[in-house]
Amino acid sequence: MSVYFKHTKTESIKVPYSFKCEQCMKDSGPLMATITGMEADINSNFKDLDEKGAETLNKIAHKYLVRAVKDAHRNVTEKHIYPTDFKDECPYCHKPQSWAVSGVKDEMFGTPVVLLIVGIILGVGCYFFSGVENSLTIAIVVAGICFALAVGSLILNIIKVGSKKRKTAVSYQKNVPVIEWSAVQDLLDEK
Repeated sequence: MSVYFKHTKTESIKVPYSFKCEQCMKDSGPLMATITGMEADINSNFKDLDEKGAETLNKIAHKYLVRAVKDAHRNVTEKHIYPTDFKDECPYCHKPQSWAVSGVKDEMFGTPVVLLIVGIILGVGCYFFSGVENSLTIAIVVAGICFALAVGSLILNIIKVGSKKRKTAVSYQKNVPVIEWSAVQDLLDEK
C-alpha cells in the first residue's frame, strides 16, 4: 500500500481600484482587491516535492491566477459584472454601491447548482451502491435534503441581491469603480 501526499498552492494578486461613493459623493481613495486563482494540487509519493514537482505546481497555480485575472477583466470590461473581490462599501459612510449588485447576481446560482448536482450524485450512488433493501427511500431522502439545501441557498441569495438593490436604489448618481488594470497587465498579456 502506497502513501500519497497532496501538495497544494494558490496564487493571488492585488489590483488597485477606487470609486466615488454614490451616497456621500466622497472619493474612496486607493483600495486593493485581491484576485485569487483556483487551488493547484499535485499528488506525490513524497512528503516534500522535488524541484520538478515544485516547478509544475507553481506553473499550474500561476496558470489558474492568470485565468482568474483574465476572467475578472473580461467580466468588468465586456459584461459590466464587478467581482465581489472589489469591495463596494464606502470607507466613509459605509454604504454599498450599485455597481456591486452585478457581482452578487453573478454568484447567485453557484452554490444551489453545486448542491443539486451533489444531491443527484449522492441519490444515484445511494440507490445503486447502498446494498440495503430500502435503497430507493434512502436515495430520495438524500437527494431531497440536497434539493432543500439548494432551494434554501437560492432563496438566501435572492434575499441578498434584493437587499443590496434596495440599499443602493436611493443613490442619485450611478458611478463605477476605476480599476487600474495596468498593475496586472503582464498577466493579461500572457497566453
